[in-house]
Amino acid sequence: MVFNYKDVLRAPKLGFSAKKIWVGFLGLLVGTIFYSVFSYFAFACSPDWTWVAIWQQFRYVPVPVIGITSLPWYGWILWVVGVAFFIGINLLSIGAISKLTFEQLKGDEFYEVTDAIKFSLKQWKGIVLSPVVLAIFIAALIFTAFILGLAGRIPYVGQILMGIFFIPIAFGGLFVVYLAIVFLLSFILSPAVSATSKSDTFDTLFELFSCLNDQTWRLSLWQAFVGFCSVAGVYIFGWLTKQALLLFHWSCNLWSGTRMIAGESHRWFDTIWQNGLYYLAPCPPIKCLEAAVGRLTPVLIYPQPWMQVNPAEWVGGFLIGIAFYFIAFFVIGYGIATWGTGQTLIYTVLVKMKDDKNLLEQKEEEFEEEEKEEKPEEKVEPEKEEEKKKEEKEEEKKEE
Repeated sequence: MVFNYKDVLRAPKLGFSAKKIWVGFLGLLVGTIFYSVFSYFAFACSPDWTWVAIWQQFRYVPVPVIGITSLPWYGWILWVVGVAFFIGINLLSIGAISKLTFEQLKGDEFYEVTDAIKFSLKQWKGIVLSPVVLAIFIAALIFTAFILGLAGRIPYVGQILMGIFFIPIAFGGLFVVYLAIVFLLSFILSPAVSATSKSDTFDTLFELFSCLNDQTWRLSLWQAFVGFCSVAGVYIFGWLTKQALLLFHWSCNLWSGTRMIAGESHRWFDTIWQNGLYYLAPCPPIKCLEAAVGRLTPVLIYPQPWMQVNPAEWVGGFLIGIAFYFIAFFVIGYGIATWGTGQTLIYTVLVKMKDDKNLLEQKEEEFEEEEKEEKPEEKVEPEKEEEKKKEEKEEEKKEE
């Protein structure tokens, strides 16, 4: 590494790794499963929704739209819990990607995925709790402002006190805005900080403040570049995958033959392909999201009809529908891999610039190896004592 912007430019290349994309895929898969379970229960809490209606509307991934979807307050809480699980699991997967990248930069190209995942789970406090601590602190400051507003209702005294303390209150509001920026940064940089320096929650927060204060412009510009590369990579990789699927559909459908379904002739591969598309979750009715999805996968904007098939074709369509989700997670996994790799490069370079410290030269603590070394030493001592006893007995025999 040269420890400047040239290292950050390597993010798309280093992110295109089977191991890192696999970790991103796993994070999306597990996170989506947790999210879907909580979302289904959130919708089921409402008398307007039944389990069948939820399935017919959303398939596997229910997505309520704030202002349009009607849910009870406890249903929204369940949905928020599902979103929190999704975000937390994907933060841990990005932490594992950062660990893989960090070991790769140190020269270990064969660092295993399972070790990276275990490391990320071990460092979950620095990765997940950093945003939580900031959110609690921001909520406490805002609640303090509510209390001050309530105190201002005291006749005469309250208004005077508000005028006296107005300047500290104004600066407190500015501090809340600053903390909100650090809060957003914690979702971006916390996995890389924990993966490279093994820091706990408060050490991670200290590094976030340090990077934002000391390297503001570099941090902002490099984050914009990595974000652009991640989105562009997903778009290009998704377009190539789409063309591959269309080629696969054409080649398989060419000699598939026809079957009679409800008195009409259909190619059997078209039917299971169509039913596979039926299982995809439709795009939420949000204009900006529909515009983005319409450029790559317009099939998600309108619900796909279900075609009546025999049991074998039903199973085939179901499996194809699951495969579509896996392919989508795989494509998005490349964007996550590029993102996690870029954050590791950014933080490693920024630490070198602001602290003149090369994280790649730090030695890891090897607690397990020390324990293994202690065990043989304990076994050696009794053997030495036995040898001494044998020598003493031999000397006694010689003297006799």
